[in-house]
Amino acid sequence: MSMKEKLLFVWLLVVVAFSFVFHYFWASAVYALGRAVALNLVSLPGLAKLAAGICGVGFLP
Repeated sequence: MSMKEKLLFVWLLVVVAFSFVFHYFWASAVYALGRAVALNLVSLPGLAKLAAGICGVGFLP
């Protein structure tokens, strides 16, 4: 294996590991928010406004 192939292989392993961690984070976050809405700890319209505000910040210059 050349150095370029080794670097590509390591980069692939890093991407796969990051995707597993990222998937676990999003799955647990969505589950927690769903439970909060189901238990009436957070109102669904309030959560929608918060999500819209967070996503809307990306459109600001």
